[in-house]
Amino acid sequence: MEEPPEPLASDYVELTTLIVCFVVGAPLNLAAYTQLTERPISTRLDILKRHLNYSDLLVLFIYVPSRACWLLSYDWRGGDFLCKVVKFLHTFAFQISSNVIVCIALDRLLSVISSSHHSPDKANRRTRFMLWCAWLAAFIISAPQFAIWRSYLVFEEIGWHQCMQVWEILRAEAYISNNTEINAHVLLFEENIYLVMHMLCIFWIPATIVLLCYLIVSCWVYLNSKPSSFVFDGRAALARSRVSYQTGIETVDTMLTRATGINPKIMINDESIRPLTDYRPSIASSEIFKNNPYTPTISNSQTYTARLNRTRAIRVSFLLVAAYIICWLPYNALSLIQFIDSEIFNNHANK
Repeated sequence: MEEPPEPLASDYVELTTLIVCFVVGAPLNLAAYTQLTERPISTRLDILKRHLNYSDLLVLFIYVPSRACWLLSYDWRGGDFLCKVVKFLHTFAFQISSNVIVCIALDRLLSVISSSHHSPDKANRRTRFMLWCAWLAAFIISAPQFAIWRSYLVFEEIGWHQCMQVWEILRAEAYISNNTEINAHVLLFEENIYLVMHMLCIFWIPATIVLLCYLIVSCWVYLNSKPSSFVFDGRAALARSRVSYQTGIETVDTMLTRATGINPKIMINDESIRPLTDYRPSIASSEIFKNNPYTPTISNSQTYTARLNRTRAIRVSFLLVAAYIICWLPYNALSLIQFIDSEIFNNHANK
């Protein structure tokens, strides 16, 4: 090229999309940030949503403005160091967003398969440890951007710079100097390896982990949602005085202890232990067990509060994951097609 390229029609579409996302998303995410920081953290899902909000704010206030500025100017004017920092922050913002989504899925998985006597404090420590690992992993995965990107002066006469990858710079220099010693195929192979690893880390590996987690959760909830029957000795059970802890399950012991007037507790979603103070002793139930010499059969069932809390937690986390996959899948699928069938990619890249 003898002069800098002109913006494409797709660039204006992207710019409009970025502006709309910022105008709509920035106030909503700032409102969510204010709401999450002002109220005390009560559940692990609150912690996870807060960190997901942090990652969204990084995308909105770092990626969107810098990308929009480049589309408006079509010229990089920030220098070499800022080029490296901005590209690092771009990757870091998207990587931590994916990592937090993975943490949410793992937390839901561990929540349903953990022991019914699982400690809430231990679960909170586990969640915070996963989040620390998520932020650290995002930093490590994004660090190579400092070596890969640099500012390059393309047209000296007009001072036109671009923030480019090292492979693009080598190809440009080889073309300008007519250098045939540089193997373009090797450069392309190295660049493709980098792009594939980039896509795997940001989307495909996290999405695979998330889908597997929710598949296991769905199977577990389906298999354990059917009521089961227990045969027990009513007189022997009435003699027990211990408090029963279960994850959202009202056991025979809990029912019988409630009938005798002892204040039982049920662990809900292994996030908090709540006393069942709203229950009252049932004289009829105690009389039935007291006077009946036979061994009746009673079906255990989830309490309404436990079922409501679990349904809400699964629904919220499912919506977060569904939005993540729906928004990211088309872009990453098209990028992957580039390496599978370049002809299809060239025909549909603009779309």
